[in-house]
Amino acid sequence: MTQILAFLIFILALAIGEVVSTATKARIPSLLVAMVLMMVGFWVGLPKDLVAKTGLPALAAIATPMIVAHMGTLMSLKKVVQQWKALLIGAGALVGVGVLLLTIYSSIYGLPIAVAAACPISGGIVASQIAMEAMKTAGKPELQVLVLLFLVLQGLIGMPLASNLLKRDVKKNWDKIMSAKGASAGAEAVPEKKLLPALPKAYANPFVLLVKLAFVAWLASLVAGLTNGVINVSVVAIVFGLIAYFLGFLEEDILTKSGAFTFFMLLLLSAVMGSMNLATPQLIVSFIGPILVGFVLGVIGIVVMSWLVGKLIGVSAGMAIAIGSTALYGFPGNYLIVQEIARSMSHNDEEKKALLDYLLPPMIVGGYVTVTIGSVIFAGIVIKFI
Repeated sequence: MTQILAFLIFILALAIGEVVSTATKARIPSLLVAMVLMMVGFWVGLPKDLVAKTGLPALAAIATPMIVAHMGTLMSLKKVVQQWKALLIGAGALVGVGVLLLTIYSSIYGLPIAVAAACPISGGIVASQIAMEAMKTAGKPELQVLVLLFLVLQGLIGMPLASNLLKRDVKKNWDKIMSAKGASAGAEAVPEKKLLPALPKAYANPFVLLVKLAFVAWLASLVAGLTNGVINVSVVAIVFGLIAYFLGFLEEDILTKSGAFTFFMLLLLSAVMGSMNLATPQLIVSFIGPILVGFVLGVIGIVVMSWLVGKLIGVSAGMAIAIGSTALYGFPGNYLIVQEIARSMSHNDEEKKALLDYLLPPMIVGGYVTVTIGSVIFAGIVIKFI
């Protein structure tokens, strides 16, 4: 098989996944569809090294620290601090996942499987990729498949849970939400001052933006290397990304502005999806028990800790659990859920805006804390238990 044909087949699977996800309003995750297509393809005769033949996985080592540093530019520290309650709830949800999976679940299935479950349940694809690399290093490549299965299935649990809880919360607090609908009217967003001046638009071209991001990613890998592997490079990269954005060295959403986000995600997906050549029917069947038990304990950990933290800081149970559940789907799932609720429960544009003002900030920050920041740090810590 030629390299271009391997590339075509790989991106065709991803494209079909995106089409299905769009048609179902994200109810069926695109990655789940792509994973099933690749898995079945390997069963019926696709070359086991198809993804490797594309040449993309060889660049994943470059993509990961750059994507993670980019994640630090998606939301300012000021906005996160303003939603401090969502921040605490998101952090509490991750603690709940870690406590139950690394104790009860680990006692049943062992630490490697517990880590393989905890990393994806705590967040998104970057945390999962960290776990998959750790499994490969530990000599347990078959657990890479388990990590990916948790990753692609968790949204099917988290999104319906959050949607139902938020709808109930809106009904319960409807009068309060509507009475506050004029509070933000006319408010203008004040640009945040940065220590470093912004680049003139004429010079902020894609290559310059990528150079800046690559520099931050290189510094992160350099510092992580000095710790002799004690601190995972992704943990350093997201901290450095946050700092660089706070100072003004990196632009907001820098990979998107450079036009390279889709390509870098393609590189990351190639590193993840390549492991599906290990997913034999027998292996998938053997993972059914660990998956079911892992999700039960993981969701219990999220629900209990989110509710407890929410109760302590004055957030309703429904809202708190919905915020904690963002660990299971993140962005854009959290955004789509809020948009759908605001559209279906409002009667006019004014009510829709009031619902968006009430739901969107905590849900976006919740997802940012769990999936974007927290899960990367969480994964960097728990892989040390293997």
